[in-house]
Amino acid sequence: MEKLETLRDYRKKRAVLILENLNCAFAEQGLPAFTMADLAAIEAGVDGAIGRPHIARYMVAKGSVSTLQEAFDRYLVAGDVPKMPLSLPEASELIRGAGGKLILAHPNDPNGTSLVNLASSVEEQVRIIRDAMMAYIDGIECWHSRHDTETAAAFATFARNTGLIVSGGSDCHQHPVLMGEVDVPDYVGEQFLQGIHSAVRGARR
Repeated sequence: MEKLETLRDYRKKRAVLILENLNCAFAEQGLPAFTMADLAAIEAGVDGAIGRPHIARYMVAKGSVSTLQEAFDRYLVAGDVPKMPLSLPEASELIRGAGGKLILAHPNDPNGTSLVNLASSVEEQVRIIRDAMMAYIDGIECWHSRHDTETAAAFATFARNTGLIVSGGSDCHQHPVLMGEVDVPDYVGEQFLQGIHSAVRGARR
């Protein structure tokens, strides 16, 4: 719990720094700066830890930009501040300690935090997962908006051979949520239902 509080506090400090970066960009364009009142208004719409999508939504609501994509393209990518570092063992302990499953997100996404920064080929990424991450993860996001068919198949095969959970999605961070166009096999959802049913049967014994 203490670590989660530390992460949450850091998120707020990060948001303040991001707003400071936005204000520098606004000043160059003759736009009014965000204030602490704006930060409070952003926080009022947060369910969980504050992040860039919350700031983007507020920018749209205030009229600073027309769309969420514009907020990121014009301001939030250039004005980003790194998240608090958290090692894989630490993340695994926190997630599993809360009863969750740690899924390695979009390992071959060239536009995000992924294994692409360490290895360009899927084969090498799979080797990294096998040699350095298996003790800490429970699954892999195989189907993703920036994973091609061959990439998804390679990760799905590796997961099946090693007993890992598979997941997939469009990586939508919109609010309200938009339906994506990633074709995720039915059995991906069914594996979670099977886990729920097993837990229910165990509780009844």
